[in-house]
Amino acid sequence: MGLRLFSGSRKADSPVPADVRRGRFGAYFPRLFAYVRCCLDDDKRTREIVIEAFAAALGSFPEASDEEFPVVLFGHARNLCQSYSSSGRFTDDGLNSAEREVISLLFDGQLSRGQIGSLLRMKEESVASSLKRGLGKLRGSMLPRSAPPFLRLS
Repeated sequence: MGLRLFSGSRKADSPVPADVRRGRFGAYFPRLFAYVRCCLDDDKRTREIVIEAFAAALGSFPEASDEEFPVVLFGHARNLCQSYSSSGRFTDDGLNSAEREVISLLFDGQLSRGQIGSLLRMKEESVASSLKRGLGKLRGSMLPRSAPPFLRLS
């Protein structure tokens, strides 16, 4: 597979118009790359997974709306990452896997809480709780214990 899937010429059997493919690729490539890179410690494999995820998302659900497409795309990437590596890249950040993934999908992937919930099969409230816990852990690990009380989480 390669970038030719997203080239300007439209193949007769391609259900997704070339301008839509290019637009989605341009809009989501940086976000998806950041998310996958957070999961893996391998730039080459990250690029391969991103390309595979785009090909799968555009091929499996070509009529996806603008709201549905990122969920489908990141879902394919997530499955590819999990099949590539069972252990996460980070192990000493104090976050559990759900917190780490929610934070990455929100900040790297720029998905909404609703999209994250749909992707991870969680309620939106659970996404918000994981996000709050994870950010609290990260903030707590970055601040020295002697920080003034107004800087610490309550």
